[in-house]
Amino acid sequence: MMALTTAGTTTGGSDLWSEARLAEDMALQMSLLKSDSALSNTFKEAVMSGSVTSEQFWSTRIHLLRAHALEKSQIRGPYNVLAAVRSTTVDGVARISLSREQIADIFSQHPLVKIVYDENVPRVSEDQFWSRFFLSRLFKKLKGDKLLQTDPTDTLFDRYLNRDDEDNSRKRRRIDYVPLTIDLAGNEQNITKGRGNAPDMTMRPSRVENTPIIRTLNSLSHKLVDLVAPADPNRDEDQDEHYIQEQRLADLGGDMEEERIILNIQDQRNFFSNEQDDGGKGQNKFAGMDATVALEGMIRDLGTNHFDISDILPNEEDEDMEDMDGTATARKTSFHLATKQVTEAVRDRTSQMISVGAAGTASSLFATTGGLPREVFESVQSVHATTNEFLHHFWLAFLSGDEKRAKDINSMVSSLRKSKDRIEAVAITAEEQKEVERVKRKRDLHEEYKKTGIKPKKKDMEVGGGRKVVDEMLAPTLVAIEKALVKYESALDEAEKLAAAA
Repeated sequence: MMALTTAGTTTGGSDLWSEARLAEDMALQMSLLKSDSALSNTFKEAVMSGSVTSEQFWSTRIHLLRAHALEKSQIRGPYNVLAAVRSTTVDGVARISLSREQIADIFSQHPLVKIVYDENVPRVSEDQFWSRFFLSRLFKKLKGDKLLQTDPTDTLFDRYLNRDDEDNSRKRRRIDYVPLTIDLAGNEQNITKGRGNAPDMTMRPSRVENTPIIRTLNSLSHKLVDLVAPADPNRDEDQDEHYIQEQRLADLGGDMEEERIILNIQDQRNFFSNEQDDGGKGQNKFAGMDATVALEGMIRDLGTNHFDISDILPNEEDEDMEDMDGTATARKTSFHLATKQVTEAVRDRTSQMISVGAAGTASSLFATTGGLPREVFESVQSVHATTNEFLHHFWLAFLSGDEKRAKDINSMVSSLRKSKDRIEAVAITAEEQKEVERVKRKRDLHEEYKKTGIKPKKKDMEVGGGRKVVDEMLAPTLVAIEKALVKYESALDEAEKLAAAA
């Protein structure tokens, strides 16, 4: 991510994740389709059938492309490769397996090893070089381990023990500007060396022999940080104010003056005139209701019996709100229908969760698929996703008001009509599969009756799935299709009438 930020900053990066660039990146789109099977099925049904163009399909999924691009661009950061190397014992002999990537990381993090390698290979074979290196004291020093008197010596690598790996390290990243608020070198004259407080205990080695180890570990940490690309290489002097604001103690400052607009009101009683003159109709209608009793009743009704939220609302029939054209009645009817749908959905979802939690895997699968076979249920999911795709693009084009998109609207209408046929085909397949399952269940129960002599019960003959389940699952989708087609036909009739009048 930090490398991408650098690349974006240096190459005009604001359009690195722009909509136009993501919409044209076919390799990224194919990668996303391979990683998401559901999206791939929708793409095949909607785009490859010719109902929706590829541009239309991806225009509504720019956020998915951007998230996938960010996910792919993330790379693994540097790590201490010497500490990650592990040896294995085979036939009593310690063996170490190194990859070319690990060797390259060793050379990058420890340039001294590369110098030793260049000076001694191929005079010493490469296999022998690495086997001797991982047993040498030089390896322990670079790794940060403490050297002991009992460590084996090696004439090849011991010659480089006193050479500092820091002198041969990679070129440090050059920072052109350091804000004065954090520039330790620029404020060196303010740092006491010969006098003042001693360093903290955590900054002082307990023993003199530990000092080289601490320096080695600090040097290695410094190299790993240097291998990371800078997050903001174009930092300018305007950042000084930013650092100053961060270090400022806001609690010590005074309160900010509030800028208010003064309103001069002569008589405030006019604000309450509506509530005083409405004959008491504006009073709280729920003032006499016990909240605890009402809440307990609502929970009990939602969990067991049919519940209509309008039952606890005040009766509007007693209020004089009926219009001459019946607007209030229509509004009340719509409210009751919406309430019924919401409460039924809550109750169905609650019963599904209870059955899944109580019965285990088989019941969970049945509650998820409604008794449909897996392949039929996948067909239901596919036709649902494809139809939603058509509906989405239909409303985008229909509500745009652009006459140039009339062709797209006609194409989407044709696809929506075909979607009704697809739903009907899935329902027929579900009914056929249900009949096959019923015959199989009847045959199995008959065989069991011959073996045990126990007559099967009527409920054992019941089989789930079928057209009824498909119709229930896709009923909202069919309603959405019908509404879109009705709106289209209405707009088309109105356009024809205007054209005839003109």
